[in-house]
This record gives sequence, C-alpha cells and structure tokens, in this order.
Amino acid sequence: MMTTFTVITATFNALPLLKFTAESVFRQSLSHWQWIVVDAASSDGTPEWLELASATCHGKLIYISETDRGIYDAFNKALIHVRGEWVIFLGAGDKFYGETTLETSIHRLSKVPSRLNLAYGRVEYIGSPEAESGKHSDERWEGLGGTWGYGRPRLPSHQATFFRGVIFRRGTQFDSSYRIAGDAALMLPEIIANGAYDMRLTVSLVLSGGVSQNPANRPMMVWEFLRANRGAGLVLTRVFYQYAALAFHSFKYLLFIVKRRMLKRTPPNLS
Repeated sequence: MMTTFTVITATFNALPLLKFTAESVFRQSLSHWQWIVVDAASSDGTPEWLELASATCHGKLIYISETDRGIYDAFNKALIHVRGEWVIFLGAGDKFYGETTLETSIHRLSKVPSRLNLAYGRVEYIGSPEAESGKHSDERWEGLGGTWGYGRPRLPSHQATFFRGVIFRRGTQFDSSYRIAGDAALMLPEIIANGAYDMRLTVSLVLSGGVSQNPANRPMMVWEFLRANRGAGLVLTRVFYQYAALAFHSFKYLLFIVKRRMLKRTPPNLS
C-alpha cells in the first residue's frame, strides 16, 4: 500500500531544531507517513542522530547526508524517494499544528478534485520551536486578479501545501538555481493552470527567521519572484507593480545599509 504522506525536510547543522520537527512527525495519530530528511553533511551530530532514529522507524525515515548546492537541490534529492500520495515540505524547527493534523488533512484531501494537484491550509509563525501557537497567516490563492505581494501573486505557504506525489514521480523538480523562490517557481505555473484546493485548516507551525524573512535578502527575493513570474508567463501582468516592488525593496535595503554604517561611525556618548 502506498504511503499516504511524505514529509520532506532539508537541514544543515540544526540538530536541536530538527528534533522538534521529528517529534511532531513521530507523534502523528495517522501512521501512514514517510519522512525524508536531506542533511547537507552537518558536523553537529545530525547524521549520527538520523542513523539512530531511522533504525527505530521501520523504514519510514529515509535520510541522505551529503553536501548539496542549496535547499532546492536538497529537495530534489529527496523527490526520487517519494512514496506518498501527498507531499509536504517542512523546515528544521517547523512542526505540524497538532498530533492529529495529518489525520484531519486526509479527510479534507479526499474531497480534492482529481484535476487539482495542490491543496493548502494555513500556517502560524512561531518565535521558538517550543511554541504551541503563533501568529496566524492567511496566505491563500486568490487568482491573478487577487492579492499580490513582493512582486508576485500571493501564494499559500509551502509548509502548508500538499502536493500530489504523482507530479514528482512524473519528473517535476525544483529549479536549484534559485536561492529563495524555488518553491514559488514550481507552484506558480501549476496553480495558474489548474488552481488549488483550500482545505481551510491550519497545517503547520513555521519557525520565524528564515532566509526569506531576512530584510537583507528582500531585493534578491523579489528579483527571484519576478524571474518566477516570467517562467509562469506573467511578464506583462501588473508589470509596473512588479518592478515597483523591486525598486521599493532595493531602496529600503539601501537605506538600511546606510543607517547601519552611520551608526557604526557615531562616536559613543561619554557624558
């Protein structure tokens, strides 16, 4: 029987955070899951811990520990091992919303029309991996005429999105040349062409502080979003807004750099 869910996690030297994710996966009331962890040859004991953990999981935990070229290269290494009907991606430190999340999700997913390959819920952003609740985010697909942000149509969080496993078994992969927006580049063409099912369910607790949330990375993030837009055929869609967003976040970052340098040069007040 095919595994119902595959959970994929990419990690590097984040063993304490990875253990929180592991506990969340292991405690799921639904037992039909597979967890694939791709570790970028960590030096903090992660490979040894994964070896011990996999020995107790009866084949449900698969791990790879070797150098990679970034998170999307790591995801691609996991995809060839996918057995699940549905696939979801969690970062180290991210957790499912509760112990029954997958069990509840499978009932919602049974209602997804066969023409749809994506189904999504919501996330809550947490400040520490110990947190049991956080700031709710209502990221959902509203179509090209709906809400845009950071230069692209608003997309559901990938940590709350279930992908049909069949699309990966057909050969779909992430573009590993992206640093930040590879998930958007993969999701946009699919969601524009076919849409996605809103499960109306909080799926994950996502640890704040990721690469995309760092203000220093915003110009690169928006530039990659514009590149993803081009790949999805959105070159002329809201084109002024796209480049205005890039200009705004580039200027905002420039001000941040100038302010930081001025603060460094300000002599201390000795009075």
